[in-house]
Amino acid sequence: MKRYGLPLLLATLTLSVSSCNENIVNLQNQSQYSDATYFKNAPQFNEAVIATYAPLLGNGLYSRDYYFLFDLMGNDAERDAPLLGDLLQLHDYSFGTSHQQITSLWQGLYRIILRANLVLDKAAQWNATLADDAAKKKQYVAEARFMKGYAEMMLVTLWGRVPLRPDYASANDYFAPRASVADGWKAAIADLTAATTDLPLTYADADRGRATQGAAIAMLGKALLFQKKYAEAAAQFEKLTKTPFAYKLNPSYDNQFSETNGSSPETIFDVPHFWGGWGQGNAYYMFGGQEAWGGKATHTGRAQEYGWNDWRNVFISDAAVKAFTYTDEAGKKYIDPRAKLTFYGDAASGGDTDFCNTCTGQPTVTGASYKQIKLADGTTAFNYPFDKSNGYRFRKYEPYETAEQSTQPQSNVNSQVIRYADVLLMLAECYINTGKAADALPLVNAVRARVKAFPYTNLGTQTQAMDKLMLERRLELTGEQARYFDLLRWGTIKPVINAEKQLQIGAQPFQDKNLLLPIPQLEKDTNPVLANDVQGGWN
Repeated sequence: MKRYGLPLLLATLTLSVSSCNENIVNLQNQSQYSDATYFKNAPQFNEAVIATYAPLLGNGLYSRDYYFLFDLMGNDAERDAPLLGDLLQLHDYSFGTSHQQITSLWQGLYRIILRANLVLDKAAQWNATLADDAAKKKQYVAEARFMKGYAEMMLVTLWGRVPLRPDYASANDYFAPRASVADGWKAAIADLTAATTDLPLTYADADRGRATQGAAIAMLGKALLFQKKYAEAAAQFEKLTKTPFAYKLNPSYDNQFSETNGSSPETIFDVPHFWGGWGQGNAYYMFGGQEAWGGKATHTGRAQEYGWNDWRNVFISDAAVKAFTYTDEAGKKYIDPRAKLTFYGDAASGGDTDFCNTCTGQPTVTGASYKQIKLADGTTAFNYPFDKSNGYRFRKYEPYETAEQSTQPQSNVNSQVIRYADVLLMLAECYINTGKAADALPLVNAVRARVKAFPYTNLGTQTQAMDKLMLERRLELTGEQARYFDLLRWGTIKPVINAEKQLQIGAQPFQDKNLLLPIPQLEKDTNPVLANDVQGGWN
């Protein structure tokens, strides 16, 4: 697709003259632009729309910070010794109001809203007389509404009462008050609903990664689910299981987290990543922000940061590993097949015990003991050096089946935001909560069948069905930053996190205040109206 980060060519027009000649004073420099003069045709509007996606690669979001934020706080990931500073505070729940990544997330989401509002404001003034331009105008407006609705949904979910920015002019309201949670959801629902009408079903390869009609419907359903509007959410998710949509589970779970996942029939909305070499940008841009350092680079640092043979910042949590071992319907111990596709470990855990299946030459694993082994299919690999130092490590999103190391933070594997398996399980959740567990059963079993896990014959009572659904989401979506939001939605985050983290070094108890993230200190310092509406200095 066209990679995010296309420059938005806006500059403030400042004409300083000392002459009294009226003709000189009224001249405009035609080589400079302002937001009032730039937008005149479809390519220029397209640049503005692309700019609404760009913050997804900025600080706080998917180039780096997002996976640390929600894998650590949701306890899919557990700290290792190299994890330091603000990131360590996420694991320990010891962060405060000046936390760097939380502040960056807040700013990134509002940056999306600002840019989306710019598109909406200028599109309203665009007299698109050509039929093709009129169609593009509808699409661009819908894309802006989608991105704005996504950002609003994230803000109200994570911070509750937040200032709303209904239009471009509201950017000048520096002292905007906090809106109610109900109004925050109302704004998100309105934007996502509007987006479902005029987005295309698919794009040509050059534009793959932009919001589709399916992405808007899926995000709208998710927003309704978070408000426990189960029947309304189900109505949206059901649309994605029928024509004209053609979503289906990727036959290979593994491939859904490979460099080919952007073209997967399972992908509904993702963040595309690509590293084209130093001539395209800085491999380490995620530490300074994409728009400051990135150039045309859009890759992610996740594989390098999480990798057991790279920077080793995190383990997969013990709680996540243990979840893959449970009892089947006969009461017998069962190891879920997704264990081997999700993490490296030992045979007892079900984790993958070998790596470098298709590496060239002998891999170098610093300080580890390993040997070449022959696999059941006759191919060779190397044993994963499981010990106290290496422990259980992420396999999902990592390159170690085909490469020895990442060597640089330059992964091309697209970040999954919503995929079809997620939608099927959210639809099942809606059915269970509306007394239709029988309708949820084939959806849960479809997700399980992809990895050849045993099928459930029934889901039991509503409570039992929800327990199975909760487990299924953990197994299917581990390491995809979903669990934190699931636990928030289910109202179980405090007891679950405290039970899972009680033996982890340095972790502090999850407190009631942690149900919402802290309002960033920077925001309080610049908006006294908001600052006076913060309780206990937190939220």
